Amino acid sequence: MPRDFFCEHSRSKSRVLVLLAHPAGPTCLQTVLTCRDALLAQHAALLLSLSALHGALTPRQQATAHKVVTALPDAPAASFRQALERARAGVWPTNASAIFTWPADDPLDRVHEDGQEEEVPVSGTRSPGDARLADLPGPVVRVVQLREFHVYDQAKALNAAAACGWQPLPDEELGEDDPDDLVGAVMFAAETTGELPGADCLTDAQEGHLLLSARGDEVADWSAEPVRADFGAGWRLRQVPNPHAAVQRTADAPPARKEPQPDFASLFPRPAACGCEKDDCEKCSWWLTPRTADRLFCALAWLADTAYDDVAELRDRPVIDEDDGTWGFFSRLPRVTWHQGRQWRRGVARACDDLAGDLARGQWPQPTCAAEEMVLHLALDDAPDGAEFAEDSPSHTTLPTHRDDYDFDACSELFFPDHDVLRLYDRRHSDTPEATVSSQESCPIPAALQPDEWFEDFLNVNPRSPERGFRR
Repeated sequence: MPRDFFCEHSRSKSRVLVLLAHPAGPTCLQTVLTCRDALLAQHAALLLSLSALHGALTPRQQATAHKVVTALPDAPAASFRQALERARAGVWPTNASAIFTWPADDPLDRVHEDGQEEEVPVSGTRSPGDARLADLPGPVVRVVQLREFHVYDQAKALNAAAACGWQPLPDEELGEDDPDDLVGAVMFAAETTGELPGADCLTDAQEGHLLLSARGDEVADWSAEPVRADFGAGWRLRQVPNPHAAVQRTADAPPARKEPQPDFASLFPRPAACGCEKDDCEKCSWWLTPRTADRLFCALAWLADTAYDDVAELRDRPVIDEDDGTWGFFSRLPRVTWHQGRQWRRGVARACDDLAGDLARGQWPQPTCAAEEMVLHLALDDAPDGAEFAEDSPSHTTLPTHRDDYDFDACSELFFPDHDVLRLYDRRHSDTPEATVSSQESCPIPAALQPDEWFEDFLNVNPRSPERGFRR
C-alpha cells in the first residue's frame, strides 16, 4: 500500500516516486512517472499524497490534477491518472520481483555454507539494550518531547492514519472513553510525520540534556526514580500577576512536585556587626539581605520561565516591531539581538537559571558572560515590583527584616564590574539591521558585546560547567 510520494530532481528530468509498504518486509521505493518539468512533478507528488491520505480530492484539487494531466506528455499523464486511482484505493499492484520478504528465522542464527557464523551487525554491539549509563562508552542525551493535538475532525483523522498504515487496537482492549482508538491514531501520526489531517498541533516542545553518572543520572530502563521533564508554565499565563500561581506542565503522568523555595534566611545570614547600625560604620556595611535575595531569585525564575516559553513559541522567527510586546522576554532585549535563533535564545533563558542557582547556593549572583549581565539587569528592574507580592508569599513574610531590604540600586552597583552591556540600548545600535550597518560605521558595537559573543566566559571569573544542559 502507498505510504507517501516524493520527487527526485536532476538537471535533465524529474521523477515521482511512491514509498510502498507491505506487511512481510521492508518498505521500498518505486517510480511512478518521469517528466522534464520539475514543478509539474512536485504538483503530481503532492496531489498523489493528498489522494492517499484523504481517499479523494476536493473539487479544487481535481481541477489542479486536470491541469497537470493536460500539461504532461501522454505517457506520464497516463501514469499519473493511474497512480491517482491507486492512491485513492490505498492498494498498489506491483510485480512480485519488486519486493522481497524478510526470512522467517532470526538472521543472527544463520550460518554460511562453509559453517562460519555470520558476523553480528554493528548495531547489535554498539548500544546493548541492557546496558546501564556507566557501561556505555559515549555520551547519552535524553530528549523528552511534549506534543498536544486538537482533533477537530475525528473521522478525517482516523481515515488519514489508517491510510498511512495505522491499525486500531482490538475492541477488547479499547475503553468506553475512546472506542475508536483515537489516541493510538494520533500517537501513530506523532511518531511518523507529525502531521495528521483533521488535527492541529497545539504544543510542540522539547527538553534535552546530557545524562551524567557523576550526577547520579541513569538511563530510563534502569532508573530508580520516575523520569520527569518540566516544560514550565503555559505562556498564556504570563498575564497572571503572581508568578507563584502558575501551574506546571509535566511530561509524565504523576503530578510535578513543586521545588522548595531556598531558605534565604540561612543562606544569607546577617554578618557579625557591632550593632550600632551607623551609616559610616565599617562593621555595619551593606549586605544582601534574605528578603532582597528572595525577590531577586523570584524575578530571575520568572524571567527564565518566560524566556523558555517565548523560545517554544517564537523558535527562530525574528522579533519585529509589530509584535508589540508579544514576546515578553526577548522583545525587552536590545534590538541587535532580535534576529538571533532558537539555540541562542535558549542560552539566554539558561543564563537566568544560572544566576538564580547562584542565589539558591547562598552566593551573590555573579555574571560570567554578557548574557548573564543583561538578564541580571532585567531581573533588578523587575525585582522592586515583586515586593508587592510579599504579603501573598508566606515564605517571604517570615524572612527577617533589615534596613537594606529591597536596595536594588546597591545591587546594581555591586554585582557588576561595569554596565557596558547596557550600551546596546543606545539608539545607534537599535535601528533595523539595514540602518544598524550604517550607524555602526561611526559607532561599532564592541566585539565582546556582539550578540554572537554573549556566551563567551569572562576571564576574571570561574566559568560554568559546559555539561549543565538546559532545563527545557
